[in-house]
Amino acid sequence: GPCCPHCALLLPSAGLAEPLSRRPESAMCRWFPERMCGWDVDDLFAYTTNRSVQVRDRRLGVTYRLFLLMAFLYILYGTIWELAYLDPHDVDGTIRLKLQQPVINRCDVDSNSCEDAFPAITDLKYCCRDGCEPVHAKGKGACSCPFRTQFLNYECGFYDGDSVGVPQNGGIFMATRMRTQSEVLNTSCTGPTAMRCSKLWTVASSSTVFVAGIDEFTLLVDHAAQVTEVGFAAEARFLRGLLHVPGRGPAQQALCATPGAVDAYFGGKPTSSAPCFVQPMHPRNSALDVFAVKTLLVAAGVDLDSESFPGSEQSIRYEGITMYMDIRYYNAVPRRGWFPGHMVPASYYYEVTAMQQNAYGQHQVVSDPHKQTRTVIAMHGILIQAGLGGSISSSDRNRVLQQLSAFFSLCVTISLAVNCFATHCMPYRHYYRSALVKQTADFSVVEHLEQNSFHQLRELCQRRNLNVAGSRRELISRLVADDYHEF
Repeated sequence: GPCCPHCALLLPSAGLAEPLSRRPESAMCRWFPERMCGWDVDDLFAYTTNRSVQVRDRRLGVTYRLFLLMAFLYILYGTIWELAYLDPHDVDGTIRLKLQQPVINRCDVDSNSCEDAFPAITDLKYCCRDGCEPVHAKGKGACSCPFRTQFLNYECGFYDGDSVGVPQNGGIFMATRMRTQSEVLNTSCTGPTAMRCSKLWTVASSSTVFVAGIDEFTLLVDHAAQVTEVGFAAEARFLRGLLHVPGRGPAQQALCATPGAVDAYFGGKPTSSAPCFVQPMHPRNSALDVFAVKTLLVAAGVDLDSESFPGSEQSIRYEGITMYMDIRYYNAVPRRGWFPGHMVPASYYYEVTAMQQNAYGQHQVVSDPHKQTRTVIAMHGILIQAGLGGSISSSDRNRVLQQLSAFFSLCVTISLAVNCFATHCMPYRHYYRSALVKQTADFSVVEHLEQNSFHQLRELCQRRNLNVAGSRRELISRLVADDYHEF
C-alpha cells in the first residue's frame, strides 16, 4: 500500500499478515515526509526508465539474437582467445654477446688442451688456393678462381673470436674481411716550416684476407629481463629459448630437419620442415645459449657469398651486413592462455632479421709516433644489434571492464540497427513502425487551451468525461492526450 499517515489503520483482514505500519517498507515513512518544498516526495524521487515493447515476430527475434550471439562471440574471442583482459608490459634488461672460434667437442677455449676446429683452407670456396690466379690490380691477397667466377677470392687467415669479434653497445661486430695497411708519415707535412702538404700518409703495403671459417664460429647470447611494474625478473640461463627459422628455402629446410625442431615457440610439435623453431646449443656445464654463426645467417635468410647490393660487384662476405636479433619474452600466448603460476614464469624466442643491402665496416688505427708509422686495419663483416622485445602480461580489471563496456555498447548498437531494419527495410515495416513508435497528440492545440481559464478547462474535461482534478497544466495535458480539437 502507499506510504501514508493512516497506514496503521489497515487491518490484517485485508490480506496482509500484519498492519502496514509494522512492515519493513512502512518504516521509511518515518524518515520521509509526504511533501518537501511543495513537491510530492514520490514525484521528487521518482525513478525514470525506458519502457520496452515486445514484438512477437520470430524474424525480428531471431535476427536480434543472432547478432547478439555474434557480438558475444566476438567479445569472448577478444577477451579469452586473444587475451584482451591482460595488460602487456614492455621488457627491459641486459644483453651480452661473445664470439668464439670453433673448437673440438665444445671444450673450454681458455684451456691449453682445447683444440680449435678451423676448417681447411682447401674446403672454403671463397679462399685463394691452388689453381687460382692473383689479381694484382685489386691488391695483395686478391685472386680469381675458376670454381667461383662471380666474385674475387682472397687469401684466408685464421683468427680467434677475440680478434674478429668486437663488442658493441647492445651488439657485436664479427669481421669477415680484414685489410691491413701500413702507412708512413710524410715528414715534409710536419713541423713549423710546413706550408703545404700533398699527401700526409703514404701507403707502404696493403693486404686483404678473408676470415677463415667465420660461418663456423659460435656466438654466445646471455641476457636477463625485468618488468618492475609487475615484479618480474628472469635470466636466460634459467629459461628455455628457441630460434625462429621463418624461411622455406633449401637452407632453412635443412636447418629445420635437425633434431629438436618444433613448429611453434610455445607448445610446438616436432617438425622436420620450415618454418620452424630450433633449439640453441649450450656450452659444457652451462645453460647459456650458443648459436653457430651460419645458423643465425640461415635464420635471417643471408648467404655471405651472394651479392651485397645491386651494383656492388662484391659479396656480402666482402662488404659486410647489418642484422638485428630480437629476443622476445612472453608469459602469455594468444589462443593458448596465460601461465603466471607455472613453474617457468616466462620464456622467450629469438627473431633474427637482416638488412640485406646495408653494408658495414669498422676502421682501427694503430700509431707508432716514434717511427712515424701507423697501421690501418679496415674490417668489414656482420654487425648484430640485439634488443629485448615481447611483453610480460598481468591481469587488469580495467581491461575486463572495457570488454564488458564494449559488449554492452554492441548490444545497444544491435538493438538500434534491428529497429531501423524493421521499420525501414522489412516487408511489414509499416506494422513494425506502428508497434515500435508511439505517436503523441497534436500539441498545436496547447496555445488555444492556454487562453482558457481554469474553470473553462475543468468544464472541457468534464464534457469529455476526463478527470477534472489536478492543476491547470494537468488538465491541458489530459485534453491534448484526448485529441482535443474544438476551436
